[in-house]
Amino acid sequence: MTNTRKTKKIQALAGRKSHSGRDAAFGVHGSIVLKTATKEIAIIGVFYLAFALAKNLTDPSPVLKAVTNGWGVIRLESVLALNFESFIQQLVGRLSFGAVIVTTYFYVAGMWTGLVATAAIAFIKNRSVYIDLRRTFIFTMLLAAIVFALYPLAPPRFMPGLGMTDTVSMLGLDPAPSSDSAISYNRFAAMPSLHYVWALLIMIAAFRLGGFWVKVAGFVYQALMFVAIIATGNHYVLDAFAGAILLLMALYMNHWWSRYDTQLNTWVTVQTVRLTELDQRWRSRLGSMPVPDMRQQLLSGFILRGGHAIQPMNSRIITSNPCMPVADVQRSFRPELNNLSLVLN
Repeated sequence: MTNTRKTKKIQALAGRKSHSGRDAAFGVHGSIVLKTATKEIAIIGVFYLAFALAKNLTDPSPVLKAVTNGWGVIRLESVLALNFESFIQQLVGRLSFGAVIVTTYFYVAGMWTGLVATAAIAFIKNRSVYIDLRRTFIFTMLLAAIVFALYPLAPPRFMPGLGMTDTVSMLGLDPAPSSDSAISYNRFAAMPSLHYVWALLIMIAAFRLGGFWVKVAGFVYQALMFVAIIATGNHYVLDAFAGAILLLMALYMNHWWSRYDTQLNTWVTVQTVRLTELDQRWRSRLGSMPVPDMRQQLLSGFILRGGHAIQPMNSRIITSNPCMPVADVQRSFRPELNNLSLVLN
């Protein structure tokens, strides 16, 4: 019986130690994941803020140029038989007013919901896929900012004669009339459609991460976004094609970056080591430099006697008739009275 009790105690202690070890490992892993997630959010936030500022500060009032480019897009779509904007909006409107509301809200909030959900799932399931998606996302913003700066384009809702209704403003979801912020969206950045670019990116993530039904959901998502960007009067059909071309360019840039990722990381590491060594050399050099005694410099015009500062005779602060100390002052006690002349002056 005694041996059985000892065996049970040993097993219980071993179980407690294993649980404590698992808890400690889980805590360390959780802190690492939290730190990585915070870093990723910071990276994406900084790049998106730079993108928002760049696309809005290029041309403060490109109205005439944007409308002129809009007529050029309409003529090109007429030649290519792609001018379906009015037809798609009327088709959604004839279904029901609820379809218009759902389409508009999907355009406004569906993009960000899909991006955040896709990023979270990719971050948890496959970190390498997440890195590829995040890098491609940043490249799309970089390329789009360049296009927005060089080619401002008024959306169909701003073009007279097309008969397009601005459903976003109709439902009160357009923040532009009441917002003067520099990071608000650019109303003349119709081409390419980043809504459709990022919907295609979400579809690519679904094809890389999920099974059959996830892939179907990704395909349906991008198809609904294609309808939404046109039914709301915010984009032309050619904007979606331009977005697909821009995404292909971003994917190629990401492929090139991945090929030379090891060399780039090595170069960054070497440069970081060099900067660290340079900083240490400068710190050691500054530490070995002689520093003058400021106390001696400040008190260089005074004479110290017993710890009390006495003004010299040639000081600029003394009066014309200094009072000399009395010869028979008792200096054996009350030392604060020994230099009474300094106080009286």
